[in-house]
Amino acid sequence: MVSSYNQNTLKMLALARAVCDDLLHEFDWQQLQKAHQLTTSDGVDSYDMPSDFERFINGTFFDQTNQWPLRGPKTPGEWQWLKAGLNNGAPFERFRVYNNKLWLTPVPGSTPLNLVFEYVSNAYVKDGTTGATKSDFTQDSDVCLFDHRLMVYGVKLKFLSSIGQDTSAALTDFNRAYEFAKGSDTPAPRLSLGPVDACPLISTANYPDGSWMT
Repeated sequence: MVSSYNQNTLKMLALARAVCDDLLHEFDWQQLQKAHQLTTSDGVDSYDMPSDFERFINGTFFDQTNQWPLRGPKTPGEWQWLKAGLNNGAPFERFRVYNNKLWLTPVPGSTPLNLVFEYVSNAYVKDGTTGATKSDFTQDSDVCLFDHRLMVYGVKLKFLSSIGQDTSAALTDFNRAYEFAKGSDTPAPRLSLGPVDACPLISTANYPDGSWMT
């Protein structure tokens, strides 16, 4: 398809790319979720995003060296208050994201810190030769990571819309496939009507009154 000169084929490729871009922004698909790990350097307070970065997954910023979460993201006002204030020391690192970089304060010192955060990747294509992921179709053997039926219905919907045809049935098919794909993307959590998910290993709920050691 990528190597074709047929206008209809190239149009279908463009529609497939449009569908992929739409799906990328609709949901945090598990096959696109990645963890980015970085090691700080002495005196360096800003670090680049991964090359395939699309958006952050909230609540995943951690300092693995000290085993605690990073504090942030800080607003511009909070950041300037921290940078200009007197109380900007350890133990916790604060972070802010701007200019497509991750900024840290206090500035990392000579002891390296291993930091991690998770993000959604824009690499929704698997290279048909190497198996590596990438952000666009570049050869005929490439494979899209999104659900096959969802892609078929999405391209069909956009094609009918582009030629001014009725899209109601195609939209119904696409919405049904989208809800199924989203609902089955990850296992569902176990739900409980009680105040807690499960009893702890040892508590007043699972050992008798008196001396349970005898």
